[in-house]
Amino acid sequence: MKKHFILLTAALSFAFCSFAQTKVTFGLKAGFSGANTNSKSVPPGGTEVKTDTKFRPSFHAGVIVDFALADYCSFQPGLFYSSKGARIKAFGTDPNTGAQIPVTVSSHLNYLEVPLNLIYKAKVGKGKFFGGFGPYLAYGIAGKVKGKNEASGLTTEIDVKFKNQTTGTANAVYVKPFDLGINIPVGYELDMGLLFSANFSLGLINTSPYQNETEKNYYLGLSVGYLFKKKK
Repeated sequence: MKKHFILLTAALSFAFCSFAQTKVTFGLKAGFSGANTNSKSVPPGGTEVKTDTKFRPSFHAGVIVDFALADYCSFQPGLFYSSKGARIKAFGTDPNTGAQIPVTVSSHLNYLEVPLNLIYKAKVGKGKFFGGFGPYLAYGIAGKVKGKNEASGLTTEIDVKFKNQTTGTANAVYVKPFDLGINIPVGYELDMGLLFSANFSLGLINTSPYQNETEKNYYLGLSVGYLFKKKK
């Protein structure tokens, strides 16, 4: 028993020392996102219909923590405010004349998002190229659906309610609050801390609580960031 206790103590001490020696760097990151959704529905007794959605300009901003596991590998979690959604161009009907009116509808879905990326780095010039992958977890906190009559220029807004079930309220749009997916980031990190990156984010779960409807978020993001590295 004493021998096992000594071995366990030694193993825990080694693990603690290894963790303590891990280089930890904090940083900031923000940028532009082209947000969209994979949307489809199946009408009762009908066949599947895919919605023709368009990219909507949006943004993301937050903090990252870089845990250097080795010279070429880091674990990089973060916390971001991330705007998602999509645009749809369609036609509505004028209630007075019955004429078809071009309408643009855009969904603005704002999330708190936690990426958990494993990053691989390769030294090139005055910095490192990097690429990686990892899951993300996100929770919806606010949103609106905006409609614009392209003929008259008139606009309307409806609040988004992040709930797992709809209540039938006519003046709200419902979206499930929890989102889950994967990230694929690539970029270049300068030795002084400045970094440039692109990230493809693909949602894996349905965020629509409406029956016979499926929606999954995705976006392509371009970011600029800075890691506050300690001077050697």
